Amino acid sequence: MKKFIMLVSALMVLGGSVASAKVIGRVNGYPITERAANAFLKVVTKGKLKYHQLRPKDKRDVVKRLAVDALLVGMAKRHLSEQERNQILVNYWLAQKTRSMKIDPAKVKKAYTDNRKFFKDPKGNILPFEKVKAMVEVSLKQKKYVAKLMKKAKITMGKKVLKSPEKSSGKSAKKTSAASSTVHGKKGVYIVKSGNTLSGIAHKYHITMDQLRTMNHMGKKDVLKVGQKLKVPGK
Repeated sequence: MKKFIMLVSALMVLGGSVASAKVIGRVNGYPITERAANAFLKVVTKGKLKYHQLRPKDKRDVVKRLAVDALLVGMAKRHLSEQERNQILVNYWLAQKTRSMKIDPAKVKKAYTDNRKFFKDPKGNILPFEKVKAMVEVSLKQKKYVAKLMKKAKITMGKKVLKSPEKSSGKSAKKTSAASSTVHGKKGVYIVKSGNTLSGIAHKYHITMDQLRTMNHMGKKDVLKVGQKLKVPGK
């Protein structure tokens, strides 16, 4: 039930279509829609009932059940920037797509060993493998899925078709490989600009978002601020 309500929330925050449906109630001014009620009832009644078929008392109960969700969605839409909402959408979508993927445990261990200097607690102590194993595995799954997408991606500028980074070869591939290896070397500094995203900065320096967070002791709820200085792989 909680997962379903979270899904409704994500759709309401990011899709916007639910918010345009018929309003059956409000919480602090934020709308509770009939479409959300029907989606909720489809799960709890296994599709046997819709909102308009309920008795008045049952309708009130459904509205009260959806009030918390609608309030959180309304507050999120009000306080999160478009950039932050997009990041939530990307993270949620990637989590759904990579949930059933399998990663060789040996590759997870190797990824930790190769990058263990970046897995530190706030005091600077290197975190043991078991503490970050799940995070490393998620990072590898995301990297694998994105690589699969990019192999089929068509990038254009006007009428010109550009090669996908995954299809590059020769000097371009060597350059990418060399840049990627800098994650193990000296660090540089990147100053956050307006419109920057964590995923965009990580991609620029050929590392994962989790690696970038770890390098800068950032939690998953931390957001970027214009002018913020980030540690990044050195050139």
